[in-house]
Amino acid sequence: MRLRDGKKAGALLLAALLLTGCGGAADTASNVGTDAAVDTVTTAAADTAAGTWELVSMTYNGMTVGKEDLEEMGTAMTLDLLEDGTGTMDYDGTVYDLIWDDSAITMDGVADDYTLEDGVLVLANEETEMVFERQGSMAAVTAPDEEEDKQTADSRTETGSHTEASIEDNWTVVPLASAQELVPYSCTEFSMNIPEGWSVKSSAMYTGMFHAIHVFDPENPVNQIFFMLKMEPLFPDENSRAMMALSSDLFGKYPILTNVSTQGVFEIFPQFADAMNATADYADIQTPYIADFSVTESFESTQGMSSVAISPSILRADFTQNGTTGEGMFTADVVPFAMGTGMGYYSVYNLTVLSAEKGTFQDWQPTLNKVLSSLNYTPEFQSFAMSQSNQAASTSQSLSQSASEMSDSIMSSWENRNRSQDIMSQKQSDATLGYERVYDTETGEVYRATNGFTDVYDGKRYQPVTDDNMYAEPISGYIEKQ
Repeated sequence: MRLRDGKKAGALLLAALLLTGCGGAADTASNVGTDAAVDTVTTAAADTAAGTWELVSMTYNGMTVGKEDLEEMGTAMTLDLLEDGTGTMDYDGTVYDLIWDDSAITMDGVADDYTLEDGVLVLANEETEMVFERQGSMAAVTAPDEEEDKQTADSRTETGSHTEASIEDNWTVVPLASAQELVPYSCTEFSMNIPEGWSVKSSAMYTGMFHAIHVFDPENPVNQIFFMLKMEPLFPDENSRAMMALSSDLFGKYPILTNVSTQGVFEIFPQFADAMNATADYADIQTPYIADFSVTESFESTQGMSSVAISPSILRADFTQNGTTGEGMFTADVVPFAMGTGMGYYSVYNLTVLSAEKGTFQDWQPTLNKVLSSLNYTPEFQSFAMSQSNQAASTSQSLSQSASEMSDSIMSSWENRNRSQDIMSQKQSDATLGYERVYDTETGEVYRATNGFTDVYDGKRYQPVTDDNMYAEPISGYIEKQ
């Protein structure tokens, strides 16, 4: 949402204003009262509306044009309100007759309420708000005071047109990238919904149960999803690896798993990524190089192959990837497979990575979860993959449900996380980056605003966050100084 649309729409807004009860038809034009109005300015009491008023801001259906834009367009509107209750409106040289009293201004039989406070006259109806100052006034150009007439305020609230000039002229709301709509993606093996502009890399149909998918932001690859149905082998010791390497040099590239657990898999993930990237079937996937893996929270896993896995869990962790610090949710089920003396190894099922740059994961998590849950393998791929798998694997999981189960399990773990950790982290991040946190009173959405926003913003819609729990919720965007 952009709160200030600029001068391009100004002429259209002014035309609309004349058609919505703040003005009459063009054939009502006259040249009545100009000289009298000038005299009135010098004699009118400050607590009455009598005098000459200059348009400094206007809002129509939530779109606002400020004083600077009006001046740049060469557009002017003035009200001359005489003490006898008559007057005129001059719009770029065309003059319209009106009558007024202490609560309303009427043109062509249509009455619009107004408020008058601190040298600012606000004329409003259900669609339109116009802010006037006395001609020649040096008062600041702002929206109506917070103590404005309740009827007018309620009307503006009902129509959604109560964003104030003090924000609209100086600040811009920038939606968060993670809040974008997802777009469909499909190929021979699967379909899913992804953020627009993201890249999708995957292995071929013939990789079967070892199929891997990597979805990531090419501008910031740490924002990503990595999902692999099955990976192997990981070895219990060097002897087992050496024995397997006799049959294929490729086996010698796969790592030794000393910490047999979900956490242990990700602690050696750089070695696994090296092995994947050296394999022709996976060379194009760009397996993420997750290093410096540090667990911050651990949750019990009950999905996928967890019933036969060793120390299965869902982990929340920090890491580094190509020099960028990231955070995310991770899971993988480690299952032992014995082939005889010195030939055993571990298989890893449903390896899942959802991550984002450090400090932004709570904003990205809902979107990443939606992407993962949308993954659907084609019937052709499922048939082929299941035909290539062993009986244990085929009876323990349904490919169509694997991604959805992982998504549900990760979401459940995330909802049960230590929120106090997030609150503290977000507050520290705001202080470091120069933000304060506000919320939209209409929608409940939370925003990061540039420091100083609440010092100058005098409106009602955006208010400072005082409930710490709001720091644990995703933000919807940024409010930035123009």
